[in-house]
Amino acid sequence: MMSKRTQLRCKLQRLQCRLNQQLPRSVFENVPGDYETAFTICEKDGQLCRGSQAAGTLTAVSLDIGCPGGWKPIGVAHTHPKGNANPSDADVAEMKKLRLKNMCISVPSGENAGELKCYKVER
Repeated sequence: MMSKRTQLRCKLQRLQCRLNQQLPRSVFENVPGDYETAFTICEKDGQLCRGSQAAGTLTAVSLDIGCPGGWKPIGVAHTHPKGNANPSDADVAEMKKLRLKNMCISVPSGENAGELKCYKVER
C-alpha cells in the first residue's frame, strides 16, 4: 500500500506527463511568435483544455485565470518569444502568487523554436 505522499507524487508525475503529451498537440498551434501569449490550463475528469487567454508584449503578459464551467485551473502556459523554455524568476513568483503548481513554456520562434517544457512550481 502506497503512502498518501507517494500517491500524490505519482499523481503529479502523471499530470506532468499529460501536460507534456497533450499540450504540444492541442494548444500551442498557430501561436504568434512576436509577443508573449498565455492561457490557463484547465482540468476536468482527467482531461485538459485551454481556459482564458491573453496576449502581451515581447517580454510580458497579464492573464486573468479562468476555466469553462466545471473545469478547474491547474496551471498556466505561456510563450517566451525568441527566448528559451526556462522559467524566469518573475514566472515562478507569479505562479506562487496565483497558487498554481503547473507551468508550461513554449518558444514559438527564434533559435529555440518548438521548444516546450512543463514544470511543477513548489510553493
